[in-house]
Amino acid sequence: MILRVRRIPKVPCRITIPVRYKSSKDKYSSIEEFNKNKKTYNYGYNFDSLDKLDAKINPDHVSEKKRTEQRPYVDPESEKPMDINLLIENDPRLLKLKPGTAEYRDEMRKLHAEYHQKQLKQQKSHEFRQRMQGVIIGFIAFVGIISAHQILMNYDSIKNRLLMNYNYGDVKEPETKKKEVSTKSLNYMLEKLTKELSDEHLNQIQDSKEVTGVYVFGDDTKIPLRVPFFNNMIFKDVFVEKGHLVAITDKGKVYEWKKGWRDARLINLPASVDKVAPTDNYFYFLTNKGEVVYIPRNKSDKFVPLQRRNWFGLLKTQNHNKLDVKNIKEIASGANHLLLLDKSGQVFVVNSSETPANRGQFGLTYSPFDKKDIPVNTPIDLTLLNNRIGRDSSGEKTLIPRTFSSIAAGKYFNLVADDEGNIWTWGENAAGQCGDLNTTQVKPIPRPVLAKSDLKRVLRNVLPLAKADLIQVKKIAAGDETSYAVINYLDRDILIAFGNGLNGQLGGSRYMQVCCWPEIAKSLINMTEFDESSNSIKPIGIKDISAGNKHLFITLDNVGQQKDVYAVGENILGQLGYGKRSKTCKPIKLPRLLEPEDKTDKLTIVQNLSDVNTKRLLLLDGWKISKNPVDQVIKAGNDASVIFYKKH
Repeated sequence: MILRVRRIPKVPCRITIPVRYKSSKDKYSSIEEFNKNKKTYNYGYNFDSLDKLDAKINPDHVSEKKRTEQRPYVDPESEKPMDINLLIENDPRLLKLKPGTAEYRDEMRKLHAEYHQKQLKQQKSHEFRQRMQGVIIGFIAFVGIISAHQILMNYDSIKNRLLMNYNYGDVKEPETKKKEVSTKSLNYMLEKLTKELSDEHLNQIQDSKEVTGVYVFGDDTKIPLRVPFFNNMIFKDVFVEKGHLVAITDKGKVYEWKKGWRDARLINLPASVDKVAPTDNYFYFLTNKGEVVYIPRNKSDKFVPLQRRNWFGLLKTQNHNKLDVKNIKEIASGANHLLLLDKSGQVFVVNSSETPANRGQFGLTYSPFDKKDIPVNTPIDLTLLNNRIGRDSSGEKTLIPRTFSSIAAGKYFNLVADDEGNIWTWGENAAGQCGDLNTTQVKPIPRPVLAKSDLKRVLRNVLPLAKADLIQVKKIAAGDETSYAVINYLDRDILIAFGNGLNGQLGGSRYMQVCCWPEIAKSLINMTEFDESSNSIKPIGIKDISAGNKHLFITLDNVGQQKDVYAVGENILGQLGYGKRSKTCKPIKLPRLLEPEDKTDKLTIVQNLSDVNTKRLLLLDGWKISKNPVDQVIKAGNDASVIFYKKH
């Protein structure tokens, strides 16, 4: 075997020898010498350095540079995920064992299970903390929403409570400016007042605290004016409509007066009359014997008068007729129907027209869907309303009579209240006057729309802690298409209304054409006054309400012998009596009556009409005139209103 040997060439050895140049121009012996000899360069006007020049030319680069410089240093090792295997391998319990042995593997398995359980516990703990955090945030948000709602709804009350004991002595009271009165407005009102307030009217003014009588307003009369014929008279009841008045004196006599008449006409009736209720065709009168007599509004061939025999046995025709009812204690009327309440608490309805507009006001027997002929001036028993099915002592089913305490009638609907505090309605419901939330169709079947539990829900914002058992229906009333009720709870009275509020007659500070759920007159809530006799503050209740066709009067139950009056609703004909024609949806105060001192200057009368705070209408209550205690009563009618005197 022949081997070939390759000769390796020799590589020459290279040696690098550092050479140090000695030159004074390449270095400085110290930093002080360097700073002393360094040169300063000028980069242009207003630029001292390259950084400022760079910031002017490229601001984005400088801002990015600043962000990069300000970013904190983060150790890349700390951002790596945790290696569980590495932790387990470095565990002191494994370091004592030999890797690969059975004991080593068994101990590693136990450590894996231990770390797994620890991770599960940490995960559950984290989830629990997140849930609790969500619950706490939700609870705080819920409490915040409820608190904000309560503060918003009760802002005035909270503000008054917080500032009740606040001392304003250190606050300097600013100088009060005199109230500026619009001369143009006063002159306009004076011009209008001069046209309707003649010298004859001024001469008829009497002292309201010394002379009884009747004041009429409405029918284009915007302030209450006396009817001279009724001076020094006291009344039981008065009905008023546009240009027409029917008055019942305290002796039971009935007078009729129309606009333009100097004297009233006496209507002869067989018994003393207590109350009057008109329909479109008849006047119905409730006598002191519990009977109901009626006369036609106008002469009619269809009216059949009552005939009686005199002492000589001869038939004598009367000017009236009588309904076949007894023991009636209250009557109310609509356009063509009459509602009766007897002394046992039973309710009846009467048709007063030959061609009535049947909207369900006559009950289920004469439902508008059946189109039956309804007898005229014949009482109709409302069996379903007056009775309920119950069980007697033996356990068998029987009819148990209901008892009703008050009634009211609208144009084509009825409103009644029973002794248990329930409000029933039936009839027309186009504007929601029957209080049915589900429909606005006619309701021929009487049904309870507001029980005590419903009234508690209605009043939940003004009486949040009210008990249903203590809620009582104090009074009910009805306009053409509006229902009213005064609800009493302990020492507080609250006015609610539902139905047509297009003219503001609901009193809830807004105009509504259809209102099925009761509106609350909130401006009359929480009114108080100081009672000097008991040296305490007492709430002001509601003494009475009177509903006209489209307006309402509220008489408050103030302490003492003078009662405040509020008005709300339509006023196109001046039926609210405050000198203007504008309607209102919020109850307002009325100006006082004309007194003898107002005869001299009509401008003073106009100024008094605008000042309802110091010169407002206060109705007398228990005031003695000619040694007789009397009350002043305000009553709303059809497009007109009246104030009269009644025995206390």
